[in-house]
Amino acid sequence: MAQRGGGASQWKVIGKSGQVWQVRHINPYSDGSPRHWPGKPYQPSSEEKYLIQLAKAWVKQDGLEQPGVEYYLDKLPAGYAVFEVHQPGGSQVYKRLFGHPSGKYYDSIVRFGVHFLWLMSGMHGICECVHCGHHRPKPIIPRTRFTFDRVVLPKEQNRVLYEYDSVGSTRSNSADARHPGGTSTRPQRQIKAVGAPYAYDEEGVEDVYKELLKRLEAAQGSRRGIEDDIREVNSMDWRAEHFWDGMGSDLIQRTLTTIEHQHSFVPRVGELVLWTPNFLDDHYLMLDEESGEYKFYSPDQNCFHGFPTWRGGVVAAAPSTTGSDGPVDFPDIQTLPDKSNALNRAGFRVETFPDPNNEVDKKASKQYRYVPLRNIRPLSQWQMLLRGIPQEKWHPTIRHALTCMTSLSLLEKWWFNGDWPNASIQCKGIYIGAELITVGDTVRIMPDASTKARKCTDVLVVDSIRLNLHDITPAQTSPDSPLLSSASSITLVGRAYTLDIRRHYQMQGKANVMQSKLPSPVPKQEVKTVFPPVGSGDYGSWYHLHDPNNRFEISHDEVLGRMYEAAAVQLWMGLLQRKPSKGQPAIRPKLDYDIRAIQEGRRYATQVDLRLEEAHQAQVLWFWADTRAEALDIETINGVEVSKYDDIRDKKTLESWRTQLRILNGHPVPTDLFKFTSAFPELPGATRGRKPGSKVVNGKVILPGAPGYDEAISDHIADRDEVQPTPKHKTSQLAGAALVSTDDEEEAFEDAEEILSTVEDNDDKYIGKRIKEHKDPGEEHSLDDDNTELRTYQQRWGAAFSLLESDESNPEHVTRQDQSPVPQPKQERTKQQIMSNANAYVSDEDDWYGDPIPIRGGTEESEGGDYDPRMESD
Repeated sequence: MAQRGGGASQWKVIGKSGQVWQVRHINPYSDGSPRHWPGKPYQPSSEEKYLIQLAKAWVKQDGLEQPGVEYYLDKLPAGYAVFEVHQPGGSQVYKRLFGHPSGKYYDSIVRFGVHFLWLMSGMHGICECVHCGHHRPKPIIPRTRFTFDRVVLPKEQNRVLYEYDSVGSTRSNSADARHPGGTSTRPQRQIKAVGAPYAYDEEGVEDVYKELLKRLEAAQGSRRGIEDDIREVNSMDWRAEHFWDGMGSDLIQRTLTTIEHQHSFVPRVGELVLWTPNFLDDHYLMLDEESGEYKFYSPDQNCFHGFPTWRGGVVAAAPSTTGSDGPVDFPDIQTLPDKSNALNRAGFRVETFPDPNNEVDKKASKQYRYVPLRNIRPLSQWQMLLRGIPQEKWHPTIRHALTCMTSLSLLEKWWFNGDWPNASIQCKGIYIGAELITVGDTVRIMPDASTKARKCTDVLVVDSIRLNLHDITPAQTSPDSPLLSSASSITLVGRAYTLDIRRHYQMQGKANVMQSKLPSPVPKQEVKTVFPPVGSGDYGSWYHLHDPNNRFEISHDEVLGRMYEAAAVQLWMGLLQRKPSKGQPAIRPKLDYDIRAIQEGRRYATQVDLRLEEAHQAQVLWFWADTRAEALDIETINGVEVSKYDDIRDKKTLESWRTQLRILNGHPVPTDLFKFTSAFPELPGATRGRKPGSKVVNGKVILPGAPGYDEAISDHIADRDEVQPTPKHKTSQLAGAALVSTDDEEEAFEDAEEILSTVEDNDDKYIGKRIKEHKDPGEEHSLDDDNTELRTYQQRWGAAFSLLESDESNPEHVTRQDQSPVPQPKQERTKQQIMSNANAYVSDEDDWYGDPIPIRGGTEESEGGDYDPRMESD
């Protein structure tokens, strides 16, 4: 804790009493914590008297006193601070020191002096202060009681008390205090539970940022300000993504570590991309040099075969089998390397991107596929990839994706530091438009608008991402204020380099550059170490844009995008389609190959995004969001409801989560804890199921005590030995998982209940018969006689799985009106039926966008999105 209530210039005694003053630095021992500091109406107070008196006691204990010398401490122990509160209705001010682990305060310097000397001794032994539990109480001195000369009668006693109370008593039990609305003039102690949050957000979760701002305000005037980690231990969302107190898992850090060890051209979760669901076999996406268009090219036929069907999408999942299949590498950009796993594990899950301006229709997110990397391109390449395709043929999701080109959201806020009235919050990542930028990435810097040549030549190796809070006022530290500061900005700090030798920091500002001594470029070995992307030296010679001992800072709107590997850009741009002529060097990639597309996309988003204010034609506005889900305004990602569309985040569920977290954190909980038995709403009506002892007779339930109940009991006992019940089969978790993998959750659960009940009520022989009846005529099944386990599995659950198989000829064969628990055989259409309605069966390549979603999602070719194009060639 640094000096509060002003610096040395505001001291009234230290250095101004004519004595020789000597500062004594405290030892780095403390058990104080700022989270025990009080809120309003307490205000920070001067610590000058504490610094003088504590230093005097410390010097006296150590025997270092010198005549004519006054001592004072440089600061109080960390976590301790002095606050003051005014007496209600009076002019007296109470000064108290807070920060003790017990949550209690010291009301005098003498009482805190015992604890202070124990801290300065290295916290050895047992503290004997009033709050550490080892206080030695002084002997009680009995008071002399006032005695009456005569006995007071009851009536006289009542009269005396009445007269005493009527003389304007200030006691808390006076008549004024007992009346509604009456206030006591006695100073009231501010009761604050240990660990109670200072402020809450809109969901009732502790607002740690308001708490940090309050601490920053309390530390104003100090020399160092405050620095602390950001931990939201009372937030269920934060606890689900971080490891804390022996529980949880660092999901975000695990993802960031994975990103750090992969190439920058690999798509990341949450990024907006261009993707095509269909890729022609034995073809490559190449540049037609005659027309400048990107088309499918067949090397066997030596010709181009049309454009891909580009769509806008969001990356929902990345490959999870990098351990067995290896990381995504350069061959994945154009080819389909051999993988030991199917695409639902070795591919990217890309979901069609819905309209962010439409809060009602979000069904496009349910249309997804698992595709390899060759089907995906960065959204910044939309101009060159769509060249030659008329705009009326563009898929609508492309414009949906371009609408979010000016969206911003920070990722993993982890560090807070500030010096009043400014502060900064450091983050580990930021979504800028379509891309995710993390610490350690190399980003391209937008060229200055004042320069004549609009070329990108500068890059920045990001060391930190900061949210800067400017001009914080005391009113904004209040829990009632929705703002954190008067102004804010996002900046990226790191080391900057340039390809233009004229922009070298030693060449800037010189009139005649050609006559100056040319600086040497960054050594190639250093380039390999400093730049994370592989092959950064292929862009050219790099020079320092600033003094290497300093750091370079840019704003978020100056970021053009990630700098990709040079070989990846060459593959995308078609620079490697032809070998260079002898004696000619290879064509180097450019940093600004997509600069026009990014600038046009940001201007388009400013004009189209309804969440932004109206802007001028050339102006670019940014939409700041708290999360990536809010920035994209998506309802689901990877099949999970997120953001404001998550129905489970109701008031009751949030209170249940907070209660469970209080238990995990060791805080007191309400006595009605068991009311939170479920996070889901209860079904209306009575409890489901039959009452104990009820019997079913001829399909009718007879309750105990009802007419005919005794006869039913006797008949059941008589027939128990004659009729043997059919043994039921055990249910399988695998079958249950398959049954609920539908696009409609309610239908899935209803179908699962009916199918499971049918499977349980029939024996193996009956199920095997139904499987045989449902089998397609052209499909043959063979089982090894030795493989009895596989045969038993197919006999038991084949009927359940057969209901969920997608019928490509009739994708709507499973409806709510026709949900038969018995598998129905496939009805073959006659030639007359086909010819009578031939137009109904002529499909278009884009029909899948408006068709109902397949039962298990993914693709039309498979049941789980694990379509592998290589299997078609067999």
